[in-house]
Amino acid sequence: MKSSGKLIFLIIPFCFIPFSNLISSDVEFHFHPNEFSLGEYAKLEVRAHGEKPFRTIQTNIKQNGVRVRFVGSGTETQIINFKVSRSQILNFYVDTESEGIFKLPEVTVEYDNKTYTSPATQFKVSKRSKHSQNQFFNPFPIEIDEEPTDESPEVFFHTNKSVFYKGEPIVGYYVLYYNGYRQPFLERDPNQSISFPYFLSETLRQVSVQIEPEVVRNNVMKKTLVYDKEIYGLTAIKSGKFQIGKTKFISGDSLRFNSLQETVNTTPATVTVLDLPPNNSKEFTGAIGNFKLNLTNFPKEIHLGETAYFEITIEGEGGHEGITPLKQLDSKVQLISQTRNKTFRKLDSGEYGFYSVVKFLYGYQIGSTDKVTLDPYLFRFFSLQENQYKTIAIKFPDLPVLPEIKRNSQDSTMNRKSQTLPSISLLVLLAVLGVLSYVGYKRYTFRKQTLKLIKMMQSFGKKRNFFLADYLEKKEISKEDIQFIVTLLGNFDLETLEKSFQNLSKQEKSRAVIIAKQLETKE
Repeated sequence: MKSSGKLIFLIIPFCFIPFSNLISSDVEFHFHPNEFSLGEYAKLEVRAHGEKPFRTIQTNIKQNGVRVRFVGSGTETQIINFKVSRSQILNFYVDTESEGIFKLPEVTVEYDNKTYTSPATQFKVSKRSKHSQNQFFNPFPIEIDEEPTDESPEVFFHTNKSVFYKGEPIVGYYVLYYNGYRQPFLERDPNQSISFPYFLSETLRQVSVQIEPEVVRNNVMKKTLVYDKEIYGLTAIKSGKFQIGKTKFISGDSLRFNSLQETVNTTPATVTVLDLPPNNSKEFTGAIGNFKLNLTNFPKEIHLGETAYFEITIEGEGGHEGITPLKQLDSKVQLISQTRNKTFRKLDSGEYGFYSVVKFLYGYQIGSTDKVTLDPYLFRFFSLQENQYKTIAIKFPDLPVLPEIKRNSQDSTMNRKSQTLPSISLLVLLAVLGVLSYVGYKRYTFRKQTLKLIKMMQSFGKKRNFFLADYLEKKEISKEDIQFIVTLLGNFDLETLEKSFQNLSKQEKSRAVIIAKQLETKE
């Protein structure tokens, strides 16, 4: 398993020693770091993809001042959108007895009855730090390593491929390995950027990653948590060997009150980016995957003076980064627009990966009555399935050119009239809508005011005449307003109130509503 980082693109080259030969895709050797202090150790991780028998030939190697110790094995399972892949891992510690530049001894493993040997790798050991991890010649073996405790959390960056071509998109993600948390939380440190040297990165929204809930790491069973907030699509723009995904995370236990938050340095993924095989064709622009061509909206005939439009669609498995408009079309053909779309989905092969659709809209200005004949549209890409370059083409049909359409003055007059008719109809429609809106608003306002008066009358109960006047006087309503309300209500009940209110003048309606609002505030 491997992984990636965020939309922050940093050009930070790492000084890695490249493998002397291409490692088999079945077994991979990963050595890190390539520089450490005397008394500390580096790790050699040997990973086999599959479930066939896998074992180490040597458990202890000491050569030219370098010691390699086998410290345990484990397995990992990754599920990316339900595609399952399993790996077996052999772990070794590497340390030295002095400082300097050393060569890693050959480590031999056996997978499926075949032997694999680690490539030639150099590393540097500097002066002893104040807090070294171990002491090489400590006579007490129980104190040889001061390794992290079982409770220490670890965050690793994983990718779905560790050896791939430049321009080939991969998926990357982070995993927390922990013990001691009842309900872990994991957040990326916002003050830290993510290192993706020589990679284009994007955040994927439609990808789910699952791994085994518990895995064995360095002979210790640990629980796992995938950081699914940030899953990345990565595309290498340079060949070589890189470490990607280096950053910091903050972890802790969300169920433990006042638990301490820990800052965890991530262990980056080590990947090898290969150059594509040599290619001499001018049509190749860097597209990697498996694609097909389609021609749409090509006209059957056209008149002189018009522009013929047609669309070329390139779609298939892979990224769209290397797909560009063809430059070898007729000089009269102009690119009008282009659209690009890339998704991560289930492919025709049953696996999950990137699927891209790129559309180019072209225009051809017809300047003569000669039949238009265009050269075939060629598209060249590197096929991952066949591991070779492929060229596909579309032949354009012949395009007959008809005489120019002549439009007389009568037609132009009719066109102008037909253009004015819609504008008049639009004005009439807007006027009708305006009247209806005004009538609706007035009815809404009247209904709202009537409900306010009914509510006020309900608050009076059966009080009328003298009793109503006495009630309103206690509410500190003016004598003029009291007389107005007593006269308005009289002996009317609720059913006749609305009709009575409708017969009032505009000024009287406003006065009644104001009094009702005054009584509302005094309730």
